Amino acid sequence: MRKIINYLLSLIIAIIIVMLIQAFLIIGAVVPNNEMSPTLKQGDRILVSKIQNTFNSVHNGDVVMYKYKGKTYFGRVIGLPGQSVEFKNGQLYRDDRVVKEDYPVKAQIKNLALRNIKHSEGDIVAPKQYMILNDNRANQSDTRIFGTIHQKDIIGNVVLRYYPWNKFGISFNE
Repeated sequence: MRKIINYLLSLIIAIIIVMLIQAFLIIGAVVPNNEMSPTLKQGDRILVSKIQNTFNSVHNGDVVMYKYKGKTYFGRVIGLPGQSVEFKNGQLYRDDRVVKEDYPVKAQIKNLALRNIKHSEGDIVAPKQYMILNDNRANQSDTRIFGTIHQKDIIGNVVLRYYPWNKFGISFNE
């Protein structure tokens, strides 16, 4: 009887530890579609770190998992709070400087101004808001439809792809 109680106690402690890790540190996810193609493809298995968002250290170029109206999405951070963001003739401008996108993008955006995005009141990303776009720019399930994404809706940064095995990696800017 004592062995069974020790076994159950160990199992309960292990479950609590896993739940705490998932609640505060890292979660696993499966990419549901090709919105982030070619960077992430449907069926990719990834790990998402909640740590960066907890400490307000989300950066431009980060691939993040976020929620909008109860649904989960993946996208790339293009603009941070306080930055101006615009696409002119297919080129990304941040704070009126040309930005070289060092990651693969499908279907360039020709022209897009922040002031033309839903709920945007000007050319500057509002406090605690982020401009997030898909790498597959032909798919507009991102800031262009939803408006800027609030910091509380960002679940975390994609930090590791572990499946498929031949795509195993931690870099999403190539």
